[in-house]
Formats: sequence, C-alpha cells, structure tokens
Amino acid sequence: MSHHNTLTESEEMYLVTIRKICENCADTPIPIPQLAEELSVLPVSVNQMIKKLADAGFVTYTPYKGVELTDEGRAISTRILRHRRLWEVFLVRELKLGLDEADVFACRLEHAIDGDVAQRLATFLGDPKVCFHGSPIYQGDEKEIIIEIRLADIKIGQHCQIVRVNADENTRAFLADEGIHAGMEATVIAINHSGAQHLETQKGNHLTVAQNIAANIIVEVILE
Repeated sequence: MSHHNTLTESEEMYLVTIRKICENCADTPIPIPQLAEELSVLPVSVNQMIKKLADAGFVTYTPYKGVELTDEGRAISTRILRHRRLWEVFLVRELKLGLDEADVFACRLEHAIDGDVAQRLATFLGDPKVCFHGSPIYQGDEKEIIIEIRLADIKIGQHCQIVRVNADENTRAFLADEGIHAGMEATVIAINHSGAQHLETQKGNHLTVAQNIAANIIVEVILE
C-alpha cells in the first residue's frame, strides 16, 4: 500500500535528492556522508530520516555502503521531479525568471500539485521533454510501469526515453549534436548484425547508435 500522500516535504526532498545524485551515473548505494553534504545537514540527522524512510519501504540501507531507493521510492521521486521540471519550464519560459530563481520556486511548487494538475501544466507547455537544466521530464501516467535499462538492451518496437548518457562531457556534447540527449524519445525500428540500434525519434528523424555507445545510454521503457 502506498503512503506517499502522507509524506512530508522534508521526506520527499530526501527521496528526490537520492534520485538526483544517482540520476546521471550508475545506480549505486549513496553513502550517508554524501547525502548529508548534498542536503547540508548533519549525518546523524540523515541516519534518523533514512531509518524512517526504510521502515516505510521507500529506501533500503546497507551498512558501510549506503542508501538506495525502492521501486516505490523511485516512483515517488520520479513524480516529484516531473513536477519540479515542469514548473521550471513554466517559470523560465512563461514568466521569464532566471534559471536560478526559477529553480528555487520550482523546488517549492513541486509539492503543491497532483498528477492531474501536472498533466494540465505539461499540456499547456506543449509536453516538454527536458527542463532548462537539460534533465528529462518524466512521463506522467501513474498507471504505467517504468523501468530503466540500457539502450543496447531495448528490443525492436519498444519506445523509450533517454534518461542519461554515461560518458564524458565531450562525448555527451558530440552525441547531443547528433540528436542523442537526455529527454529524447525514440522507438527502436531495427538492430543490425553488429548490434547497432536504428532509432526513429518522436519527430520522425532516423538515427543509428553503435552498440558500444548504446551500452552507455540509459533509457526508460514504459510497459503498458
């Protein structure tokens, strides 16, 4: 049974922070000192909150390694990040706020709306796929099951959205110039004998991604 409606803003912030730390890297346990530094709080306070979140089923904690989100914790953090990034787009594009100022307000507003209002906001904005930080705006249908895997493991016919590219800055910039970046949606239409993925983007463009590159691109696949 989900308890996310009873979470405090502070508890939600912990889940989102854990998600953001591991959003652009391989999913590994987040050490308590790293989480404490990111939140600007004492490690003892982090330990107390993590115990509470673990008891509620939102995270798992491994001594001497760190904390990870459970499936429910990931679902909640995904929803909140969707809200935050939609608000960021609205505040920057529609209200002409600076990015830093918009980030502060979006962080406050993310807790104030539900999925229906978020979808209305997304529709108003034209369903943006990335925020102004270049981070993906996740899908909003809570009835969908979202899994994260490598692009190299996607099957023909599956639709996906790029979450991150595990590569150095120069490689990410090169791929972005080729149209491959966080937030991009595409369908795998073919896989050749070398394992290269042939993609059709949501805009109808066609791209080919070599297997070694596809192995370092993490995507979300939506299973109906």
